[in-house]
Amino acid sequence: MSPAQAVKIAAKTFRANQILQMSLAIFVVINITAGVVYFFEHHNNSEMFTNYGDALWWSVVTVATVGYGDIVPRTDMGRIFATLTILSGVVLISLFTATISSVFVARKIKESQGLQDIDFTQHTLICGWNPQVEDVLRIFDRQSDRQMQIVLVNEAAPERIEDVINAYQNIEIKFVRGDFSREAVLNRANAKNAVNALVVPDAATVGADEKTLLSVLTMKSINPKLKVCAHILNRENRPHLKRANADEVIVSDQHTAFFLANNVLAPGAAQVASEMLDFDRGSDIHRVPVPEHFVGRTFGELFLDFKQKKNWTVLGLVNEEETVNLSDILSHDTSAIDAFIERKFREAGINVSEKSGTRINVNPPFEYVLQAKDIAVILGVTS
Repeated sequence: MSPAQAVKIAAKTFRANQILQMSLAIFVVINITAGVVYFFEHHNNSEMFTNYGDALWWSVVTVATVGYGDIVPRTDMGRIFATLTILSGVVLISLFTATISSVFVARKIKESQGLQDIDFTQHTLICGWNPQVEDVLRIFDRQSDRQMQIVLVNEAAPERIEDVINAYQNIEIKFVRGDFSREAVLNRANAKNAVNALVVPDAATVGADEKTLLSVLTMKSINPKLKVCAHILNRENRPHLKRANADEVIVSDQHTAFFLANNVLAPGAAQVASEMLDFDRGSDIHRVPVPEHFVGRTFGELFLDFKQKKNWTVLGLVNEEETVNLSDILSHDTSAIDAFIERKFREAGINVSEKSGTRINVNPPFEYVLQAKDIAVILGVTS
């Protein structure tokens, strides 16, 4: 950057920053009045104005309208400039205070309207708005073992979001208003530094799944490491979301058939599952790391230990090691064999590029040997 460019940038910043302008004005007044008063006082009032530092101290105290009275001018010209300094100080300090207040008020208004840039890091985005969002926030508020930072990104009325923000004490919520499929809006939500994102379909929105797909593509382009869970309405769109690298895809009503059928085939089974999933009834599903001393031992030992000592029922295990899929194995060249294998898998409805970082092991056998990165999913109260 050339010196001329640096000067232009500095001048532009100065013109746009009212606080900087007022600070400079106060600095100039303090130094001018200190110099003038010292010029008139240091000969006739040398016991008080022994050096320029004394005059500068007097000027600061006077401009700030504090007026300690430890140093005072005695000459006529000194008192005239002291009067001007007092009047200037009242005006400048008032303007300075008003400027700072207006900056903070404007910032608060922008925050309430969802127009302020977010400074969170390691936070969670919730993009879209429907009644389930409040249920998600209630679970976060009740079950999170730390204060989560949540950014809501949607086009709901700011008044509605304000009520939601004030309703939860254990999570810190901020709001960004706008279309969450747009890069500029996601940048305001600081998606680049987020860890997780939940994308839900807006209520009464036509083409909700298409918007969800576009938003996932945009998020992954901004932050490839962002873990995105997308909620879609049509199960036929699931392969598209997986190709867009959505980490998890939730389909509306995907378990309805299970509950309906099992109310006939296995009465009570559906009710047990419903009880386990209903957070309002106090049944909690959590994940806890497998203790180090159980690594290399069997799942049966862990199951019995958790049940006997903590009354936890281990439902299964998850392992978040990076998995290898078919696209990692294929050579990606133009060989007929690779093309044939890939085509056959696609004809079978298998997405060769789909990759999941989480391996699920539901109800493993007792003889299963626990690994270092296994995490237990338990049913029970952890606190």
